[in-house]
Amino acid sequence: MKKVKFVGMLVLLFLVTFAYSFEKVKFAVIADTHMALYGKNEMKMGAASTMLVQNTVKELNKIPDLDFVVVVGDLLLDGEPWNLDLIKSYLDNLKVPYYVVIGNHDYAPAKQAKTGQAYVGVSKQTLIWTFQGHGFKGPNGWWSADPVPGLHIVGLDATRPTDWGAYFPEKELQWLDKDLYMNRGKYIIIFNHHNFVPWCDDDKPGGKFAKFVVDNAKDAMKIFEKYYPSVQVVISGHRHIGLRYKTINGINYFVCPALVSYPNKYTIFTITPTKLTWETKWAPVADTIIEIAKKNLLGKPGEWWRPSFAPPGPEGDKKMLEFFLGPKGIRDKGSITLKPVTVTVGFKY
Repeated sequence: MKKVKFVGMLVLLFLVTFAYSFEKVKFAVIADTHMALYGKNEMKMGAASTMLVQNTVKELNKIPDLDFVVVVGDLLLDGEPWNLDLIKSYLDNLKVPYYVVIGNHDYAPAKQAKTGQAYVGVSKQTLIWTFQGHGFKGPNGWWSADPVPGLHIVGLDATRPTDWGAYFPEKELQWLDKDLYMNRGKYIIIFNHHNFVPWCDDDKPGGKFAKFVVDNAKDAMKIFEKYYPSVQVVISGHRHIGLRYKTINGINYFVCPALVSYPNKYTIFTITPTKLTWETKWAPVADTIIEIAKKNLLGKPGEWWRPSFAPPGPEGDKKMLEFFLGPKGIRDKGSITLKPVTVTVGFKY
């Protein structure tokens, strides 16, 4: 019998295994607080905004197994420095780490600045450095972090200085591709203020609400799909409508309700290696505040927000409320199954 000699040969054995670094992670998403110390209760409940944020922080602090909080943009009414200082003081009271994503109202774009007001709005850099360490690491508006082992979260910034629309610069997309590549094998959740998918015909290109969606959303979506199943969940705010999601090529795109406008909710997500569950909760304020927000949504303060399929009148109001509350069966609570993330582990001998 011939003997086979392995001289200086390196044999690499690959094993594919399920890598679960966590059993369960619970996090909260707060969207569109529009803090307005001197605001009015209109469609955005400015006069109630401080109470909405302060009370929500107190409620979140009562959740014993909460791991972290993400605020997905539009923290401020229109980039006011005093509102920036105030909301940071409230968020700093959270007992768990929190992360901030930039929204189009969080600094003062040239075309968005209000004339006749005696203030100069903060710049994007002011917001970034104010919340340095809460996601942000240096001067960029995009960031990533690992709040728990095995879970990677990414905060993107598609805001642009000229208007309230959105576009990802090539530099950010290149960073995103590299960051997802370096963290493949973890569960990755993407957060962005603007949306990647339209929620009604008005949101589509050419529609009156097209700026709710990132102009080059498809460029980012291709990158997400490249790293599926590590990336399966993308969460946005901005649209001020009840929770819903769309699944496109395995990626689940969520929009979360605004805290400052009807239906005045925040969202609790729980992720395990095989499932994502959610529950939206009403802001912990008096019912009268919620009723005023509902009235202002349907009345004159909310006229701009009225979708084309819901013209003024009883029938249109009904359709508008259904749209803003969100689809029955998932707007209050629900779950989706996640594909397990596999990792290739190499052993040398």
